[in-house]
Amino acid sequence: MITKIQQPGHSIPELIRNKIIENTTLALNRITTINNKFIINDSLYYKSQNNKRPSPCVVNSANFVSKKFQFELSLIENCHGETKINNQSFDGLINIEHSGDGYTIKDKNNILNIVHQYIINEKLPSKTVYTLFPLFYGMYVERGYYNLLPKLNFARNLFKVEKVNQVFKVGVEFETGNIASSFRAINKLNTLFHEKEIDCGCFITSNDKCNGATRIWPVSNRNGSFEELINRNYVDQISLPLVAIGFTPDKFCKEAPFLGFGGNLYTPVDTGRLNSTGEYKIFVGDREEEILIPNL
Repeated sequence: MITKIQQPGHSIPELIRNKIIENTTLALNRITTINNKFIINDSLYYKSQNNKRPSPCVVNSANFVSKKFQFELSLIENCHGETKINNQSFDGLINIEHSGDGYTIKDKNNILNIVHQYIINEKLPSKTVYTLFPLFYGMYVERGYYNLLPKLNFARNLFKVEKVNQVFKVGVEFETGNIASSFRAINKLNTLFHEKEIDCGCFITSNDKCNGATRIWPVSNRNGSFEELINRNYVDQISLPLVAIGFTPDKFCKEAPFLGFGGNLYTPVDTGRLNSTGEYKIFVGDREEEILIPNL
């Protein structure tokens, strides 16, 4: 896959950030279809629903990608696939040992003042306090093993620095659904952070729509992407230290196999028959479903 760091997570210690990116990118790159590449067939097929005129249908399964990611992540040392904590299921958990400097606020009552000054300095909307306060409180009051953000240097004297030895718990969400699903995934990571179940998060989805989501899953609602998230100011919803990674298929090819629901690759089989109108050729697709292509 082609990957792009969309959100670097500057408050997370550099070695931790690098390990998060290394492990998740490795798992993503193990999701392959042809010649160790993630090559997608974006051919359009049709399906007749309730005896209506055939309409375009989805023939690549999102389940193939998400389950494959969970499995490949679980094979990496100190990583787990799908994990459930406090009735919240998420796609992966990475444990990373960290030894280094960590910053803690000397007086927690100063956190709100620091947040307000940060907002003024960065010319941010006043509403940003609703995500910045729980973020700073979680990092510098409840924990204390993160970097001091460079933009907080104005308040450096209010923090103490100590040597820490800590296992970072990283919650991973790999989202193939629509934009609402992406926001739910981010909110899930936020909640786990504030419940002290994870120490930071990693969120993964398509880089954009035209070269990603809507070509892997055409004519469906699986159109979530960073392109759309950025347009909807998704950063305003983040209240935990987060690394965000976007992905795009290596290429598109009409000869590539399709992604099956059960984790298999498949090629539709031509039955040699036409539908009742003679306008479409009938194929058998994944899970023995009838799918159609125009009889040109």
